[in-house]
Amino acid sequence: MKLTAWTSMALALPALADVTTTLLDDLTLFSQYSAAAYCSTNLNSTGVAVACSVGNCPLVEAADTQILYDFDESCKFGDASGFIAVDNTNNLIVLSFRGSHDLSNWIANLDFFLVETASICEGCYMHGGFWETWQTVAVTITEQLEAALTANPGYTLVMTGHSLGAALAAIAATEFRNEGIDVELYNYGQPRLGNLALAEYITNQTQASNYRVTHSDDIVPKLPPRLLGFDHYSPEYWITSANNVSVTDADVVQVVGIDSTDGNDGTILDDIEAHRWYLGYISECS
Repeated sequence: MKLTAWTSMALALPALADVTTTLLDDLTLFSQYSAAAYCSTNLNSTGVAVACSVGNCPLVEAADTQILYDFDESCKFGDASGFIAVDNTNNLIVLSFRGSHDLSNWIANLDFFLVETASICEGCYMHGGFWETWQTVAVTITEQLEAALTANPGYTLVMTGHSLGAALAAIAATEFRNEGIDVELYNYGQPRLGNLALAEYITNQTQASNYRVTHSDDIVPKLPPRLLGFDHYSPEYWITSANNVSVTDADVVQVVGIDSTDGNDGTILDDIEAHRWYLGYISECS
């Protein structure tokens, strides 16, 4: 499987660019891995194939997969839940984080506070709840992924998630890249993580690529607000089509630039349903 590359050289591109069919295929596959993290059977199924009882991850189910490790830990600010799987068809190690069980309630109760995360980068501040939630599973996930990569040399490490899961995947990818490990990051409906210094740092990391996917006027990528000191890294891949329709490569636009308003952040309305639909009903298992 060919994963489309992006490096810091992309900052020289125009603010808007089309995506390729190959990239759309990758965005679709990993949206289905993110969807699978919502299915409770994958959170208690180490040793078996990844499956979606509602039928919303057919590409994943068609591959030769095995769940190597699953986790479901609660803390004050949310659940750190998901799985690590090996995909022998596409030569992948995938870490997938689940979003919140109750999206509407999670959005309504999302706290807006920053804590210093100097261990990631100088001058960086991050949403305190996201940071603490990641910390509940960081040590064990690191150990499990190191073992998986050792056992599967040459496999590509991918981290993915939707909503809260997208935020956790981004934090995990940033930390692994800081250790010199390449991570392909595919996120769907991710809220803002932290301050401008953090957004710039993630944008400029060169260990593999960022694919931060948004959909039409999804409310979650607009939270927490920029007015409270939160910023988005670049690039963004903005799906412009409506809910419940098949997405083509013409429906996805690459938006380059930190905090660009050429994509989701430039939309006027705030739609929760748009948050549920990412190349399919991504949270259907919830």
